[in-house]
Amino acid sequence: MHHGPGRLDRRKIRIAARGAQERRRHARVPLQLHGRFWTEMEGEHACRLLDISPGGARLMARIVPPDQTRVILMIPSLGRIEGRVVRREGEEFSVAFNAPQRKRDKLADAITWRFNKDRLGLDEDRTAPRKPGRGRARIVLADGVIIQANVLDVSVTGAAFECLERPRIGEPLRVGEMSGRVARILDNGFAVVFDPPQAKTSGHEAA
Repeated sequence: MHHGPGRLDRRKIRIAARGAQERRRHARVPLQLHGRFWTEMEGEHACRLLDISPGGARLMARIVPPDQTRVILMIPSLGRIEGRVVRREGEEFSVAFNAPQRKRDKLADAITWRFNKDRLGLDEDRTAPRKPGRGRARIVLADGVIIQANVLDVSVTGAAFECLERPRIGEPLRVGEMSGRVARILDNGFAVVFDPPQAKTSGHEAA
């Protein structure tokens, strides 16, 4: 049965986003959020997330648990994540998550949404909190035209938007802090590939 080009295009976008997710399964995304952690020996303490992937995270805290300690993290907008300490250095420690694939996939969605939300200036759709790709975006085309669009899907490398306007394939644009170009025209909008982010060194962060 034929479902129409829009539905197929959205499926391709999701498959592409999932492929990008797989390639980044062990790549950390810089995401600085305040949260809390709990261990059986130390109890509950405040911490700050420094970076995270679906497989693990690097955190900073005044109390650093010993290697191989079982840890439960509570990070706003990412939820409750269990893991084990695998590395310590000063006030920083790294945790490898102990989560099934389904939980990691959900976490990957939450990470990419939270990572992109501020960079892309997205307005969160609070009526659909379980759909990380939902929201509204303000897109500025190269000629200055501004498009208000619904977000269909979002990943670290790109996004799909629903709107009536149809920019040209390859046309440069900006969404929040991100620049990119139109990669594909969909039945109900268009897909964007973001320009690669500038590499940042993490060794000289201000205290």
